[in-house]
Amino acid sequence: MAMLSVGCACGAIAGALVYIESGTVLGTLTTTMKGAVVAALPLGAMFGCAATPGLNEPFGRRFALGCCDVGFIVSAALMASASAIEQVVLGRFVAGLAVGIATSMCTMYISECAPAKTRGKHSGLAPLSVTVGLLGSFVLSLFATNVVDGWRYMFAIAAVPALVQLGIILKTNALPESPRWLAENCRVGEAKAVFNSLGQPDVDVHVIALNATTKPSSKILSLFKDAKTRNALGVASLMNFFQQACGINVVIYYAPKILSDLGFDRSHAIALTACVSIVQIIAGTWLSRSIDAIGRRPLALGGIGAISFALALLTLSVTPSVYLHFMSATAAPWLAVAAILVFRIAFSVSLGPVPYIVTSEVFPQKVRNVGVSAATAVQWIMNALVTFTFLRIREIWSAQGVWMLYFTVSVFALTVVYKVLPETTGKSLEA
Repeated sequence: MAMLSVGCACGAIAGALVYIESGTVLGTLTTTMKGAVVAALPLGAMFGCAATPGLNEPFGRRFALGCCDVGFIVSAALMASASAIEQVVLGRFVAGLAVGIATSMCTMYISECAPAKTRGKHSGLAPLSVTVGLLGSFVLSLFATNVVDGWRYMFAIAAVPALVQLGIILKTNALPESPRWLAENCRVGEAKAVFNSLGQPDVDVHVIALNATTKPSSKILSLFKDAKTRNALGVASLMNFFQQACGINVVIYYAPKILSDLGFDRSHAIALTACVSIVQIIAGTWLSRSIDAIGRRPLALGGIGAISFALALLTLSVTPSVYLHFMSATAAPWLAVAAILVFRIAFSVSLGPVPYIVTSEVFPQKVRNVGVSAATAVQWIMNALVTFTFLRIREIWSAQGVWMLYFTVSVFALTVVYKVLPETTGKSLEA
């Protein structure tokens, strides 16, 4: 549910931005204002990542999940009731705090509860939930098209799954505490009971507790003490860096605007973006079923290659001096739709889920919490940088220059990932 809220919060701006540019109580937004609205969420997520170890380690995973639910609810209330653009920016920042906590800990929580042989399958459901949330926000955007102040409903949607999950945490035991966290905190009996309830009676909780004789560190400097943790930080940080540097959130946040600029009207632009999300959900479902059989490396490398191809197509769709030699100008928008479709599918089986999964797997137990938070913070730093600068860079370089830049980055990512990404499929977290 937390990652569903992440998708709703991230996707809401794609539809809302088309409607709040002008003609609302918020006034007419400048390029800088639009960039601030979009970038406030990833900026807040950076701080959310930094705060996660301080919530996760002393109080447990359930407490941290509850905190991010409260953040989504408060942020939705702020944005849905906004009378000035500054309130929207504040609400987006608060949503970012919740997003940072959710993305830092959800796949880690899942990996700590799931058996090694199916860990990828279960962890892959977290980024898939983000895509479902994105689709929900796009569909709501379509229905809100002809509603007065419909953008308020777009911003409010992220509160729905957060309210459901908060109720589950407060009223039921359907989301148990992480058994590994319980074992690390000398609550061996409770850890054993949770593992039994999860169908893993053979897990030796005493080994986990023994490995945690050194208290897990929440200090960033602990990641640099030995080669193993430094290497893990390097791999996880690079994967999260490239996840954003390829331009995915430009494609998500600005997809309706990109298509609108190419000639589609607003409702058709959002509808096409929603259709792309449906296909991405199908691809993400396949990924969650296949990643443990195929492995992390093959999916990452194949997907990044396809992302590079899609970015080449996007570059071509805005370069009439080239595409007019073999197709008409009216076909260019459909080439862009095809490119966005290929990009989103490829991303959903590679740089979408794999960085989350690998980040939760590569760190030693004693620094996993702070390591995952640090690496995820890299993701949101890049997210803020990419989304805030996109419109300005496009004004300076044109859309052609922007897509060519992302194409170059994706080709570079393919080379680096080939050299540094280890295969973590089926390996024990205590290894």
